[in-house]
Amino acid sequence: MASGDQEKQKHHEEQDSDDENMGGHGYKAPQKMDIGSIVAKDENDESLARYKKLLLGNSSDGKQIQNQLIDPNDTRTVLPIRITLLFDTHKPDVVFELKGSLEQVRDLHSKRTITIKEGEHYRTQLEYYVQRDIVTGLKLQNKILKARTITVDKSKYMIGSRAPSSEIQTFISDIEQAPSGVLSRGSFLVKSKLTDDDKHIYAEWEWNLVVAKDWQ
Repeated sequence: MASGDQEKQKHHEEQDSDDENMGGHGYKAPQKMDIGSIVAKDENDESLARYKKLLLGNSSDGKQIQNQLIDPNDTRTVLPIRITLLFDTHKPDVVFELKGSLEQVRDLHSKRTITIKEGEHYRTQLEYYVQRDIVTGLKLQNKILKARTITVDKSKYMIGSRAPSSEIQTFISDIEQAPSGVLSRGSFLVKSKLTDDDKHIYAEWEWNLVVAKDWQ
């Protein structure tokens, strides 16, 4: 099972901009390259060789990688499976199943309410497949609203570029801590989205979050 690199960090946004503008300060999306072009690049370039090794593994057959299909009937490059909130001291973990169409995922989670104890430590885990072509700048974004209109926090997990693989790929964030204190408790609307540098949306859903004094 492949896992995400340490370079993927969660970045908080200070200003209240649209989700499409949550690219990070000074971030510029790299030029899109297909697998064949990457494989054909100069083998004598040591830094490029390391990048190809990271992205493509030991394979030098770009056509074979590009023809990797998990679901031939699904035209998406990224097929999300689930997101799990992994808590240090509490079970069960919170799981968001992401299989299915955008509409199915929205409907599945639109009425969900998740209660989290204030100050609890956790990690965010994403499991997914990549098929057909390289995905560039894969990222998970969350926007948290109070009273459904006031943005109180934004977060972004940069997962990066990934090549097609028959294996499930996994990203796990650094340890995070839920907010704590009287002012942090209450009910919130969370808007979550899995997207990439090309603005393809692989999953998008809303759910209700309650930060409470204890688990309920």
